[in-house]
Amino acid sequence: MRWIGSASVPFHADPDEPLPLVAFDRPCLFHSAAALDRAGIKWRVAFTSPSLSGLWAAAAAGLGVTVRTSYGLPATVRALDHAACGLPPLPSIPLALHRAASGAPSTPVERLAALIVDSVREAHASAETALA
Repeated sequence: MRWIGSASVPFHADPDEPLPLVAFDRPCLFHSAAALDRAGIKWRVAFTSPSLSGLWAAAAAGLGVTVRTSYGLPATVRALDHAACGLPPLPSIPLALHRAASGAPSTPVERLAALIVDSVREAHASAETALA
């Protein structure tokens, strides 16, 4: 997971103000995993949305930061360097690909699964290279 903020509005955490969060309506795994309480960082929910496009729009507008993976980010947002922004590091989350348990998967299903796995591996390798 990564802290995500606007690509065009600079993010500056103000230690005197609660951190503005952009989150899905509750319950939200990413919202609960932020770990701000453990880090002693005050926060407030600045915007909620039932849709991912709503989160991206709010983060892009600079209303606050959100927590997502770095996969599939639109150009209007970017992954933030948590250390440079004074934010706590975030844990990893598992990623699973589920297929029907009954019967042998068809060739198109196997091909789609392979494309998804390859795409995620490639994106992960690119993200690791960018962080190095």
